[in-house]
Formats: sequence, structure tokens, C-alpha cells
Amino acid sequence: MGTDPNFTFLKAYFATRIDRLRNVREDRGAISIETMMIVAGLVVVAAIAAGVILTKVNEKAKEIK
Repeated sequence: MGTDPNFTFLKAYFATRIDRLRNVREDRGAISIETMMIVAGLVVVAAIAAGVILTKVNEKAKEIK
């Protein structure tokens, strides 16, 4: 039984694609960590802003009553 050239091509093609995906996954990990740090920072800033706004609204509400 000889080697089929189509099978050889598909084997080489998918081996190359898998290797490329392994390299891309490493890059995505670095990007996702940076993205998560940025998102976490924005969430903290939004929470602080919401706290300040709620404090001001509550102070004004007490003045009205």
C-alpha cells in the first residue's frame, strides 16, 4: 500500500495549521491578560465615579427633605 499524495498533503497542511494555532494562542494569552488589566482598571474607576455620584445625590436628597 503506497502513500497517497492527498493524505500526505492534508497531514502536512493540518500539522502546519496546528503549529500556527499554538503560536497564536500564546499571543492571545498575553493580549487577554493586558485586556483584563485594562478592564479591571476601568471597572474600579467606574465604581469610584458611581460612589461619588451616589454620595452627591444622597447629600442633595437630604438637603431637599
